[in-house]
Amino acid sequence: MRIQDILLVVAGDLPVRLPVLIALVVGLALVAQRRTLPKASRTLGLIGFGVLLLMQLLSMFAFPMLQMYIVSAAMPTEQMQMMFTLLTVPLALLHATGLVLLALAIVRSAR
Repeated sequence: MRIQDILLVVAGDLPVRLPVLIALVVGLALVAQRRTLPKASRTLGLIGFGVLLLMQLLSMFAFPMLQMYIVSAAMPTEQMQMMFTLLTVPLALLHATGLVLLALAIVRSAR
C-alpha cells in the first residue's frame, strides 16, 4: 500500500467532493460571521457545519485507504463487505448528526 496510490485515488475523488467542501466552508464562515443570530442557534449551526465538513474529509481519505488495505490483504468478499459497513455506518451517523444540528439551528433562530 503506497501513499502515492492513496493520494491518486483521493485526487480522483476531489472534483466530485470539492463543491460540497466549498459549500460547507462557506456555510461555516457565514454562520461564524453572523453576530445577530441567537447564541444557541449560532453554536448549533457552527457545530453542524463542522461535523458535516469533518465527515466529508474523513470519508474522502478513509475509503481510499480502506480500498488499498482490502486489495493488499486479498480479503474474501464477506470480510470486505463487513469492513465497508464498519466504515459507512459511523460516517452516516456523523452525517445525520450534522443535519440534525443544522435543523435545530434553523428552528431555534426562527423562534
